[in-house]
Amino acid sequence: MLIDQHLMSGIPAVFFGRRTQTHPLVGRLSRHIECPVHGVRVIRLPGTRFRLELTEEIELPRGADGKVDAAAATQKVISVVEGWVREHPEQWLWHHRRWKS
Repeated sequence: MLIDQHLMSGIPAVFFGRRTQTHPLVGRLSRHIECPVHGVRVIRLPGTRFRLELTEEIELPRGADGKVDAAAATQKVISVVEGWVREHPEQWLWHHRRWKS
């Protein structure tokens, strides 16, 4: 799931220090389906090679009811993506305005 997409009806989250509407699918889906959540990324290497990386399980925040807190989970996962972009900013491809007024 590409969660770094702007979505007008999304969940507010902070991405690179700026508030933006973030796609809530991971947070909302994980609230209903109890399964591990992992991040996956592809890193371009020299030539025509790529490396696929899978994170350890991302422990999602839970509310007082014991269920996944969808908003906090969305923030946690988008923070993972932000870390990846900071690590390899030249590999983040963006075709539209991420932060809209």
